[in-house]
Amino acid sequence: MINPVFKKIIQILDSFPEIGPRQAWRLFFWFVKQDKNLQNKFVEYFKVLVENLNFCELCNFPILEEKFCDICSDEKRNKQQLCIVARETDLITIEELKRYKGLYFVIGGLLLPFEDKELVKKRLEKLKIRLEKDKNIKEVLLALPFTREAEPLRREIIKILSNYKIKIKTPQKGIPTGGEIEFIDPETLKEALGL
Repeated sequence: MINPVFKKIIQILDSFPEIGPRQAWRLFFWFVKQDKNLQNKFVEYFKVLVENLNFCELCNFPILEEKFCDICSDEKRNKQQLCIVARETDLITIEELKRYKGLYFVIGGLLLPFEDKELVKKRLEKLKIRLEKDKNIKEVLLALPFTREAEPLRREIIKILSNYKIKIKTPQKGIPTGGEIEFIDPETLKEALGL
């Protein structure tokens, strides 16, 4: 009854984080009801993404073709500050505040059983290399979620940072236990990050 191609698409959508089978079907049926123009644009942009996807050599944020993202290549950014975030969405959330003027480092996840720990471990190694090479970094803003799941990653990063003469700042008040950076309202986040 259901076309095998549809099932393959649903399997892919279902593998996305926080998307279950029901949501996968909803997304699928929404997409198939759109006009051909939107569908073709989506496929075109997705093809460009797949063919040209790269990651910034300094912060790991996804980019197209270049070596460095716009933030890392911006000469006006404060090279002495480094904000370490768990996920790319956290970086976007902090950038939208338009208050933080330093650089970033994206870990790419947490040290969780169901997440790709290999990616996180590689990024932690890359963080060590960056700190070894970049002697400009004097302060790290450790903007990780206030969750029990984030604690192993927080401890690991603090252990790495303890080998360097770097001031460590962590979000202070306002973010509740269990709070994810990307879901905090802008005013609370500004206060918590001291921005």
